[in-house]
Amino acid sequence: MAKDAAESRSTLYAEGTAAVSDKKHKKIPVEPLQPGDRKFTLEQLNAFSAEAPGSQQILLSVLGRVYDVSTGRKVYGSGGKYSLFAGHDGTYNLAVMTMKKNTLDMFEYELDDEDKCTLSEWIAFFDHRYGRPLGELVDRRHAVHWKDLPRPSKIPFSGDDDDEEEAGGNAALDAGGLAGKDAAGSPKRSRL
Repeated sequence: MAKDAAESRSTLYAEGTAAVSDKKHKKIPVEPLQPGDRKFTLEQLNAFSAEAPGSQQILLSVLGRVYDVSTGRKVYGSGGKYSLFAGHDGTYNLAVMTMKKNTLDMFEYELDDEDKCTLSEWIAFFDHRYGRPLGELVDRRHAVHWKDLPRPSKIPFSGDDDDEEEAGGNAALDAGGLAGKDAAGSPKRSRL
């Protein structure tokens, strides 16, 4: 059943965007999946954290795109390595690879070209791993828009790239995948 859902998300991703094949013949998205129609305020998103009483769904936002990451409960749920992202917009944190709580829900910032590339790859990751976003944040706007980002060169931790092998197989995916490489292919340093 989980395999069918993953294949369905992959199919949706491949069909939902134009794709370009690289030398390894994997599909790289040209643009992100179109979000669903649901509208969220930041306050509403905060109610879907792993710590929220009675919360069955775990939601997070990347560039205002709200994803249901409930299937990643081990990672984003209470006590999970990346639970700080649950119920928050993690755009800045993902772009600059930081785990600082005080930079969650940040909407005014500057990103350099490397940060924009990293953010683009994270959007590809969430689209690929969790499918079409449920909707968007409507009461906040980011300093950048997805159209300002370069096309991702890969979908991190999709099982199609070398990062997963080098990071220890599925351990990187299970851990939420906060690792990566810079444009030269060297391991990217976390700014924790």
